Amino acid sequence: MASGAHGIICYWATATANASGATNVVGELTGFSGPSMTAAVIDVTTLTATAKEKIVGIYDGGQITLNLNYEVTNDNQRLFRECMVARTKGRLQIQFSTATTAKQVSCKAYVSGINITGSVDNKIAGDVTLAITGGASFTTG
Repeated sequence: MASGAHGIICYWATATANASGATNVVGELTGFSGPSMTAAVIDVTTLTATAKEKIVGIYDGGQITLNLNYEVTNDNQRLFRECMVARTKGRLQIQFSTATTAKQVSCKAYVSGINITGSVDNKIAGDVTLAITGGASFTTG
């Protein structure tokens, strides 16, 4: 049974800071996707095999995409832009409930993309793509 999203909170901080606390909340978050983890499948079939034989390589933490209402004055949205330009790593934490910090995903990542969209009679929206480095950790307790 799926659990409802009861107030998801997203935190972003520089790699030297802890990614939690009110000052690190990413404002105007409307959605997210990821982490999109993958692993290479390596063919190890020999000439004497009767079927393909495979092993799995090191996993790649993939990417996380954050969807938000773009707010140029939001400190952490500004920090995404600064990290991208400076090519610096940050810490991301997505907490799956406002009631507890027990269910969350956290990782270190680089900002690999920022996309801002707008149109007539609509909000200004943005997407931030984060490339995970070193894998993601999940806390479910």
